Amino acid sequence: MAGERLHADAVNAALAVAGGAILFLAWRMDGGWAERHFLPAWAYPWETQLRILFWLRLAVAAAGLIVLLLIRPRIAHAVAQGRGRQALVTALTSVAAVAAAFLVVEGILHTRSWRSTQERWDKEEPLRARDADYGWTFAENHAGTVALHGRTVHYATGPHGYRIPSPGAAPDFARPTIVFAGESILLGYGLEWPETIPAQVQAITGVQVADTAVNAHAADQTYLRLRRELPRFEKPVAVVIPFVPALFDRNLDTDRPHLDAQLRWHPADPPSFRLVELARRIVRYRSSSAITEGTAKTQEVLRRMVAMAEARGARAVVVVPQFLPESEREAQVRRAVLDGGHIPYLLVPIRPEWRFRVDRHPTPQAARVIAEAVARAVVAPKPKQE
Repeated sequence: MAGERLHADAVNAALAVAGGAILFLAWRMDGGWAERHFLPAWAYPWETQLRILFWLRLAVAAAGLIVLLLIRPRIAHAVAQGRGRQALVTALTSVAAVAAAFLVVEGILHTRSWRSTQERWDKEEPLRARDADYGWTFAENHAGTVALHGRTVHYATGPHGYRIPSPGAAPDFARPTIVFAGESILLGYGLEWPETIPAQVQAITGVQVADTAVNAHAADQTYLRLRRELPRFEKPVAVVIPFVPALFDRNLDTDRPHLDAQLRWHPADPPSFRLVELARRIVRYRSSSAITEGTAKTQEVLRRMVAMAEARGARAVVVVPQFLPESEREAQVRRAVLDGGHIPYLLVPIRPEWRFRVDRHPTPQAARVIAEAVARAVVAPKPKQE
């Protein structure tokens, strides 16, 4: 009987430690923890993310209390009553069932082709095509339409997958050109061609534009594409490069072709545990080391793109749409990457009503404001060298 009492005390102590550890984890999941491990999201404001994390914190705390107040006394009592072996078998059976379910689901996931967070292969416009260097680009010489925001939007691409005004049009590589790199904002997702930022810049400046942006590209993908495309232009006037704090998270993805902080190329690296990665995507957790490396990589690719433009005699414009009200977390990301990397940038405030409600992309009015700011930056006199 004394032995059973001793075993009960040991089990009681072990479960008390486990429950306390879970509660300690919940206590540590405060605002500082959120800022160290989570980044702004495009789909919803930072305040919404904090509310989600608050409920996650409550769930973790509840799990700790369940271990302390329900599981611990019951198991300890069962051990003290000589039913320890039965309780152990029950616990091990439960753990084995959970582990088996995990392995089955993980096995099923490994039988399917893995897709990165931003990868998409369907018939939705603008139509994508695979690219060995940076994952995906746009299908060449293609035209299509899509219903967005209550209207029909037309997309057309030319010989190199650039967005063009209409089928058959293409930039003249011999003419002075403003080259737009980037992702869906500079592409003009949801906008007719005349409404896009590049088209409006061309209308303001009278200088030909080339829209090389591709939906869902991260900064390193933008760099790789610009490195391929910029040499085609004989007289680049400027290169416009976006940085959006709410899209910074995608720069950390490694399950697509990607660069590291030293700009060494790596093929897509699917996660070892796919179920864990799917859970991470839901809660959007990032390790501190991943955020640090992502910051360094983003700074370096932005510097390289600026240097690439300037080496061709073109002005580099890093444009930052500041979607108001800007959360403190978005401002932190902007300051860490751009100010911390000593990268000059053009900050353009965008009012809340200048974004589409469904996908939160800029409306024609927002595109106009950005285009006017970019046009002013492109035609402004270059600073004199000391």
